[in-house]
This record gives sequence, structure tokens and C-alpha cells, in this order.
Amino acid sequence: MKLSTSYLLPGMRLARPVYGQNGELLLGRDAVLTLRNIVSLQRCRVLSVDIKGPFGFDDEERNVIEDEMRLGVMNVVHEWTLKNENKLEHIAGTVEVIIDEILSGKEVAGGLTQICSADIYTYAHSVDVCILSLSVGVKLGYARPKLLRLGIGSLLHDLGKTKIPAEILNKPGELTPDEFNEMKKHPEYGHQIFQKTRGFSSQSASIILCHHERYDGTGYPRGLKGDKISEMSVICAVSDVYNAITTDRVYRDALPPHEAYEMVMASGNLLFNFKVVKAFLKCVTPYPVGSMVRLSNNVTGCVCRLNQGIPYRPVVKVLDSEEEIDLQNERSIVITGLIHPEEISELVAKEDVPADCIVPHEIMLPGVVS
Repeated sequence: MKLSTSYLLPGMRLARPVYGQNGELLLGRDAVLTLRNIVSLQRCRVLSVDIKGPFGFDDEERNVIEDEMRLGVMNVVHEWTLKNENKLEHIAGTVEVIIDEILSGKEVAGGLTQICSADIYTYAHSVDVCILSLSVGVKLGYARPKLLRLGIGSLLHDLGKTKIPAEILNKPGELTPDEFNEMKKHPEYGHQIFQKTRGFSSQSASIILCHHERYDGTGYPRGLKGDKISEMSVICAVSDVYNAITTDRVYRDALPPHEAYEMVMASGNLLFNFKVVKAFLKCVTPYPVGSMVRLSNNVTGCVCRLNQGIPYRPVVKVLDSEEEIDLQNERSIVITGLIHPEEISELVAKEDVPADCIVPHEIMLPGVVS
């Protein structure tokens, strides 16, 4: 389950690895957190991590896209961007790998932005958006060539941010009007760069240019409305917004998945084409496995399984008794909210913390400069 690094306690165990500002491994899966680890993660601007919950289902095999594969994709995009390559072979090959993963039935659960330093947000975000977009494309029945064009455009949708000054791109607070106007130029910058690559697709180029356009005409850079925005651009736009609002940033906390889910649900034919919104909502869930929830019968528990097609009624394992409540069958019980992170910390942290988890002074992780 995802938890802000502000609420980490010694003795908690990682469910997923954590990566630093250059994509280097900071801590591996199953690592037991110590005080020095927690301090180091915060110094490395890691804003959240994925920890193991109070039940064993975190350890069960789930058919998900591996974090290492996501990281490999991010590294390819980073290197391609830095080298300013004018051909798309490496990018296309990487997208083909993602398509294979999704078509094989792997879940897209969990994003790279949740387990990386905030310093590499743009690249991690691009990978997450690409994976979400391709999942939507599969739901809409896209053939493989069309999926490839969708994936390339989505993976490079923020290409133009390489032309945005670092002090604007990485500003920890609200942008000034002038800074925001400069930031709004990144779709056009990216479109210009992409058009210089050999063998580029006009559909992929349109995604890069139009991923901030909105159904009601309030988007940018051209203020397009309705069906004037290509379906592929809309797919990328929804994925972009969802991943952004569910990711912790230095200047704001992430929205919980159920709130983001509802925001997307309400945006059909307002901000985004309803057909795309409907397909997108089949690719995400309001209460992912591992969510700590409170039920209307005053019971607290952890989401352990999802019910296909009924996103708001998963199976919840009760914390006190480990009884499973299937909300698909228990129609009189509903989820009323999430458990506060402070409560999660108390529930998840081990009662008997190993001695080497408690360190009286700050010690940095190997290879991390203070």
C-alpha cells in the first residue's frame, strides 16, 4: 500500500523497490525500514513508497507489470531525450515491449511515480501515462499498429518540457502567470522536436501537441473542442491528468484513487470524450488492493481482492478478525472512507522493531550525498 514518507516508521517493510534521482536503486523490495533509511528517503525527495500491509496477500503472486521493466522504459526515454536522437527505433521497440506486457494480461496496478524521487518525475510520469494509455487503447480494441502510434505519442507527450527552464519545471510552489504561460508552451515545443525525428507518425505528433486540449474548449495550445481533438490525444490527456493527481508532489499531496476515479467519471463530455472516459475507468480502480478502508458497519479492513465490473464493492479483510467481507454480496455495507495515514502507520509498523532499525543519528544510504 502507498504511504507518504512522512508517515513511515522503523520496522515497516517495502512492497516495492525505491529509486533515486538518477534511477539508481535506493532500497529493494522486502527491505525492512530503519530510521536512517527513512531520513535518507526524505532527503532524496522520495515522497511516497509502497509498504506491505498487515495481511499476507501483499506477498501473493499478482500478474502485474514489473517495476524493473517500467524503470528500463524510463531509462530508454531519458537517454533518448538527452542524446536528442532523430530516429524512433529505440522508443518504438520499448513501446512494443509494453504492448506485449499488456496484451499478455498483466495488470497496470501501481505507477513508477509512486516509487521514485520527485527529481525524475517527468520521466517516470511519462512511463505511467504510456502504460495507462495503451491499456485504454486495448479496451477500445485498437490494432497493434495503432497501439504503437498511441504508445509512442504518450511516452513522449512531455517531450517539450526539455525546453522549459529548470527553475520553472522544478519549482516547488505555484507558478506565476508568466511562468505558467511558458509552461503551457511545452506541447508546441515537443511537437516541433518530434517532427524532426525520422519516420514520425502524424497521430503520435498530434498526441504530443494536443494532450492538454479539453472537450469544452478550455485547453491549450489551440483551444480545440469536442471531436476536433483526436481520440488518441484524449486517451493520453485522461491518463496524464489521472497520473498527475494521484502522485505526491513537493507542493501538494496526491488525491486518493477513489477521489481521482470520481473526478474522471464526472469529466465525460465536459473535459474529455465520454467514450474514452468510460474505457479509462475500466483500467483503474477506486480502491486498489492494499487500500485500508473503513466500512459503514464501523469495521476497518484492507482491500484484498477486486470484483470485476463492480469497482466500489471489493472484498475487504477485517483487521481484527481477518474475516473477509465481500461487498458484492453484502449489499447493506459500503466503504465510507480511507483510514488516515497515522492510523495506517500504527497498524503496519511491527510491534517488535529489530534493534538495527533504530538509529540515534542520521546515516545516509550508500551512494547518497547529504
